[in-house]
Amino acid sequence: MHARKRTASILGMVLTMLATLGVSLALSPPAHATQVFTDLAYAPAQPAGSRGHLLDLYLPSGGITPRPLLIWHRGSAWSSDDGKSRADEIAAVFNAKGFAVAGVSVRSSTQAVFPAQVHDVKAAIRWLRANAATYQLDPNRFAMMGDSSGGWLTEMATLTGGVAALEGTVGTTGVSSALQTGLAFYSPTDFLQMNAQNLPGGGLDHDSPVSPESLLIGCAIQTCPDKVALANPVNYVDANDPPLLFLHGQSDFLVPHGQSVLLYNKIRTSCGNAQFISIPGADHGMADVMDPARFGTQTTYTTTNCGSTTQTGTPNPTWETFERHLRGGLKMGTSCQVSYARTTWTDGFTGTVTIRNTGTTPIDRWVLTWSWAGNQQVTTAWNATVTQSGTQVTARDAGHNAVIGASSSTSFGFEATYSGTNAVPADFKLNGIPCTITTG
Repeated sequence: MHARKRTASILGMVLTMLATLGVSLALSPPAHATQVFTDLAYAPAQPAGSRGHLLDLYLPSGGITPRPLLIWHRGSAWSSDDGKSRADEIAAVFNAKGFAVAGVSVRSSTQAVFPAQVHDVKAAIRWLRANAATYQLDPNRFAMMGDSSGGWLTEMATLTGGVAALEGTVGTTGVSSALQTGLAFYSPTDFLQMNAQNLPGGGLDHDSPVSPESLLIGCAIQTCPDKVALANPVNYVDANDPPLLFLHGQSDFLVPHGQSVLLYNKIRTSCGNAQFISIPGADHGMADVMDPARFGTQTTYTTTNCGSTTQTGTPNPTWETFERHLRGGLKMGTSCQVSYARTTWTDGFTGTVTIRNTGTTPIDRWVLTWSWAGNQQVTTAWNATVTQSGTQVTARDAGHNAVIGASSSTSFGFEATYSGTNAVPADFKLNGIPCTITTG
């Protein structure tokens, strides 16, 4: 209790810690970014000269188009209007995987109280979707990721699609603000329970009138529970929500681990889809929850289709695990197999390609790419739209076969000419991921 009484003296320290914790890649500019657009205004500044309505956009140099988009917001205990900072480090990871990355800022709690922050992020999503064609973004594949208060914003944005009261009128309107999946790190949820969930050794006094949570809501949180309830992502959970992955350290001094437990239990009892990775010994920071020294110690709780499982030691909290979640939530596929057969004649051949979804989530809209080893040239195709540039071939679904369910397959064929070698392609990639190959 003694530690809780010192809120005013430690708040500055907490905000400093939150401003310095985060991703530890220190890569700038992203090596795989082909274009970087900084300080794009998704709405007029409020107040004038502030940065809360700006975003940065990092587009990858390769991969399929239109591109899936990952939105990033950095936590600051709601004290900063520069949440887009360090998006370059997220882009350094995900541009190489074919994702566009947008760092989005929203207004701080000193500039505007809740629900302004949710209104802002939804305005940014609407702006990005309205301008998807300009930047070759896939408007049907938007994901968001954030840590701490940025994780809270991610959960609010992911779980409140279609909630009219939280749309606001900031910036672009008349466009969907829905996300297709979310990834959140050590996020607060029910502010009213945070003090009771603090570690035995103490923690921040979240009930104080000058706590980050009270400053966000605009009142000492225990005096205005109705307002606080509107800022609780748990209260928006239902079975139709997009899949959510969230992580929390069990030794988190700033945001109690129990906050994520509350969210997971509500999603589980609501028959939603979520995965919660709980890491023993980890404090408040991405470097802590992603520390390889703790790999294998985590407990993973998964709920889907009204069933739940618990695993110890797997999956590890790595970028590969996060990519797998994002790809599954965006229905891009997580693993695949391609069977390739051909019938040849003089100077020509027929190819048959069967794509099998070996992942556990459906694929909705697919693009299969490969390169010829020789001078093969596709002349016609069926059950797919096939284009070729040099030796690079791109096959897109024909509409009627766009969805490939888990453990299901679809086929297409083509005719091509060739001279010299007619070797089997060395690799096939489905929506950017390599597939195993069988030949016939």
